[in-house]
Amino acid sequence: MKMRRHRVFLLCTVGLCVISFLHYYKALHYVSLLRELSAPYPNIKSFIMVSGFFWRERGVGATPLSPASPEEAPPLPVLLRPLDTKGRVAAAGSVGGGGGGETGLGNGGGINGDGAGMEVRLREEPAPPHPWEKPEESQQGGTPVEERPEDRLKPRNLAQPGGPEVPLGEGARSDPSPDGVESMGDLHTRLHPLQDDRTPYFVRTKAGALCFRRGTEVAAQKEQREYSGKLGGSAAQRKPLQVQQQSSVTPKAKARNRGGGGGGRRLVKCVCRPGWHGPYCGVPTMVYHSNLPTKERLTPRETPRRVVNAININHEFDLLHVRFHELAEAVDVFLVCESNFTAYGERRPLSFLRLLLNGTYDYVRHKILYVFLDHFPEGGRQDGWIADDYLRTYLTHNGLPRVAGLRPDDVFVINDADEIPAHEGLLFLKLFDGWTEPFAIHMRKSLYGFFWKQFGSLEVVSGCTVGMLRAVYDGDGIKLRRREYYTMPGFRKYENDTGHILVQWSVGSPFHFAGWHCSWCFSPAGIYFKLVSAQNGDFPRWGDYEDKRDLNYIRELIRTGGWFDGSLQEYPPVDPKEHMYAPRYMLEHLEKYRYLLENPYSIGPTKGWGGGGA
Repeated sequence: MKMRRHRVFLLCTVGLCVISFLHYYKALHYVSLLRELSAPYPNIKSFIMVSGFFWRERGVGATPLSPASPEEAPPLPVLLRPLDTKGRVAAAGSVGGGGGGETGLGNGGGINGDGAGMEVRLREEPAPPHPWEKPEESQQGGTPVEERPEDRLKPRNLAQPGGPEVPLGEGARSDPSPDGVESMGDLHTRLHPLQDDRTPYFVRTKAGALCFRRGTEVAAQKEQREYSGKLGGSAAQRKPLQVQQQSSVTPKAKARNRGGGGGGRRLVKCVCRPGWHGPYCGVPTMVYHSNLPTKERLTPRETPRRVVNAININHEFDLLHVRFHELAEAVDVFLVCESNFTAYGERRPLSFLRLLLNGTYDYVRHKILYVFLDHFPEGGRQDGWIADDYLRTYLTHNGLPRVAGLRPDDVFVINDADEIPAHEGLLFLKLFDGWTEPFAIHMRKSLYGFFWKQFGSLEVVSGCTVGMLRAVYDGDGIKLRRREYYTMPGFRKYENDTGHILVQWSVGSPFHFAGWHCSWCFSPAGIYFKLVSAQNGDFPRWGDYEDKRDLNYIRELIRTGGWFDGSLQEYPPVDPKEHMYAPRYMLEHLEKYRYLLENPYSIGPTKGWGGGGA
């Protein structure tokens, strides 16, 4: 009897092993095991969810994996299948950096098109013109910042009448008109028509390769180089991509093409610039080194997705310019929500509205949709997290319905004001099919300025398609940031309706940043306003302590990198010339942003900038 029970138990165990092996084998058709295990930090939980242990994977078994090497890449299909769709706790990375919407704006940026790193401009010279801005905008930002810009501030802080004034930011234009709803008109109710992006991001060569323009290298012809050398190099030209494509074919492949007659298939590929990868040279390094499990299945889209970037704004006006300049090429509409209440429940002026109306942001005005929150949520004063969450809920519930023409496969990205993704990552999401959702972003962490870099990276769940946002997260941005997708009741139905497998992944890695998180990155006056307007839930609430609001005390914190509890943090060595140190727009306008790029209160010269502190 005892032996019989052992046999039954053994047979059951063997049966379970066989069933598990079959399901595991099925999962390998979707996720490359070696690719997943070779990732720097593989998302084991996502790998388990994608394996199809618990639900049917629609059409996966019939879809072969694309080859990893560019030479073996298949030709682009005539009709690309779009990513059809039907519809965690945010930024706690830096010590005491809570408060969500009240945090300082982190700043976006990215690598140069040639992947050679960013150029630091140490002299006052205008930035190169950008297609989205007026010509005179490139001339702005050359005004030097004085040692204490907090002594030259504009509107009065209503939350603390005895405190310093609220900074409006360098270069802000004065506006004689009063703040308030009266000057708003119908701005907060207007619809924003969304148009398709007709930019030719890809080029088709005569050899048949489809290449991403920015990521593909072109070479000068030998004859043209010799001729331009005789002329002093002024007449140097570059040969067309199709010529480069033809020369990039290996001699062995050429011989095979010649010997194979008309039936042979000619190998073509794109020659990628540094920083770009893949058969089409359209995958940036931050995606190439990510834990995306479907890198071999990425294909360019015929029509780019539209990207919606949603943020809440408080008083991060200087750095809002950085966000707009960094992301204007990749983002089609910015949803910017402002309230006439602080997160603590005190009345505040509509400073962003005033700047919007007086022309400060005219260079990107056509991409801004203004969302006005005219009330404070019930219970938000007693529990500050209610107010903090409600900001994101209202932002998406009020803003997205006003974007006309949204498609389910458009991309939605929500950030705190101190989080800015690099534009290369969002451009990849815009132009390629085959990535999974939702996605997080690995960001470089810093405190008070980019000179105090913190260890590791901040990984924040930031986006998904509009279809998933509506079907799984009920159109609520805070649920996207703070809820695991598989805990939402609609995720299984969304998978069945669309045939997609939901797998969370992260753009970037702890060693390859895909954005910036700059916590408390203000002047001392800006930090003061952040202290007194912080929500009543992120304890200890340092704005309640008078000594912590002293500007001299705040300056000392910036100088030493200390925290309000008296502790001193350890920071890794940082070089201002390192890759992803700060967004490109800031580096191109060094004098304007010097107070965030180098420590304004350090003693002695600052490394890497060719001068002392500001």
